[in-house]
Amino acid sequence: MTNLAGIRKALNHELTAVSLTLARAFADDPVFGYCIPDTGRRSRALPAFFDLVAHTVAPYDEIYTVGDSIGGAVWVPPDRPMIPEDAEENFEARLADIAGTDLDRIVAVTSLLEEHHPRQTCAYLWFLGVDPAMQGRGHGSALMAPVLRRCDAQRTPAYLEATTTRNRALYARHGFQVVTELTVPGGPPMWPMWREPLST
Repeated sequence: MTNLAGIRKALNHELTAVSLTLARAFADDPVFGYCIPDTGRRSRALPAFFDLVAHTVAPYDEIYTVGDSIGGAVWVPPDRPMIPEDAEENFEARLADIAGTDLDRIVAVTSLLEEHHPRQTCAYLWFLGVDPAMQGRGHGSALMAPVLRRCDAQRTPAYLEATTTRNRALYARHGFQVVTELTVPGGPPMWPMWREPLST
């Protein structure tokens, strides 16, 4: 049984700290490496990107953290858009500003993921990350647990995209199954994964 001690919904004043943790967690992620190849640019862009994501979906109240913001899970609730309609224009403008000359690769990846995003009701785990110094201690599993337990209780599927074989294996241990493998030309593989609710 996953230990939920310390897992809580992130408060507004914690969102920046959670964003910085996610930036560290994804610093060497192959998809972000493809999108922003220059490591210096990536180290500057990721904190701003995750801060944008966190504050954009904050109204959904489905961002979880643990400890001193050493990890974060960003969920989009069932039947809600990834980006709230009233935030779309600002999100796109700020993303373009953050991405700069790397925007085309980011758009290629996001467009492919959007094309394969399920149309049926599901809880969407947009991002899950733990500070690299704290990985391997069960924090990722614990951060997923509150929503997955709710999915099981409410008989709701869940969905995500894995970007490494390591996190693909983590998600598989929690009931997610690979749907397909996606790639953009010259990019790394991505694995959409679907989870049917487990019996409670």
